[in-house]
Amino acid sequence: MKINELKFYLYSQAFKSPIVTPKVSLDKRECLIIELITETGDTYFGECNAFKTPWYDKETISSVKQQIEQWFVSIKNKDVYSFEEWQSLLNTLNHCPAARSTVVMALYQMYYKLKAFKVEYGATVSGWSDAQFATLKQTQPKRIKVKYSNQLISDINKLKSLEFPFDIVIDANESLDINQYQEINKDMNQNILYIEEPFANINTLKQFDNEPQLPIAIDEKATSIDDIQFIVSHYQIDTVVLKPFRLGGIDRVIETIDYLKNRGINIVVGGMYEYGLSRYFTAMLSQYGDYPGDVTPAGYYFENDFVENEGILKEGMIEFIPPVVDRSKLECINGDV
Repeated sequence: MKINELKFYLYSQAFKSPIVTPKVSLDKRECLIIELITETGDTYFGECNAFKTPWYDKETISSVKQQIEQWFVSIKNKDVYSFEEWQSLLNTLNHCPAARSTVVMALYQMYYKLKAFKVEYGATVSGWSDAQFATLKQTQPKRIKVKYSNQLISDINKLKSLEFPFDIVIDANESLDINQYQEINKDMNQNILYIEEPFANINTLKQFDNEPQLPIAIDEKATSIDDIQFIVSHYQIDTVVLKPFRLGGIDRVIETIDYLKNRGINIVVGGMYEYGLSRYFTAMLSQYGDYPGDVTPAGYYFENDFVENEGILKEGMIEFIPPVVDRSKLECINGDV
């Protein structure tokens, strides 16, 4: 199979409720989408999870576009016969995992038949609003992740007023000091499934090795298979959040899942405020997780999407079907190379 054309698109939608984390506040989600076109005219899309600015990771929409353009020049019109052969040709993108992940998403669809499936619903709360609280009451997720803020305790107490069963996760985004962590550990030890990334420096965890503590999850530090292997071997880690765009794509996540399951480490598959295309693949991978992934139903973050009817909530489960991209909703940007 040959790929002889590459196009880039942008898509942007306002969040229904602004996203507020310890690192940033977001009013809208700008997204890069690629389209790979084969010699036979078949088309395959990939959605990039990088942001316009490097607030979360060093890769940005601009840098991903540039890296994929350079990669495409090296493979254009080359005969390739298997997904494994494409993996070898992706080695030049190993240093930019968000770019590699975007391409892998498109390539995966060339060789693997996508299926319909259902997953449990795991919601994320960041920046409270009455509308968001009403959505939680209506949709009843199995797990609710709360972004850390100075109002954490009151936020969690508000969550406890919801009249359905669910697990609570705290996401600190590496923002806690020791005193803040101790306060959370003291007040909430019996009620929290795990806490993600309490400290910027992972060595801080060593101070609590001999004390009862909340189960710890790594997320931002889970940047590669090698890093994950080192961390779970040297620290008391309960859970690892695996994000395809950080590890380099679907194939890398599958490899890491196999490693962690053999070590008895819990797994969560994470997303990053995705649209329907990327959300399908996050949900697909989350089927192999131990806890609900960062998978939300259609319409949770945005009024509109470029993939329709992707992730319909029914009786506490989210139903996914093979995604179909509506190209007419996308803005083409200097895409032909």
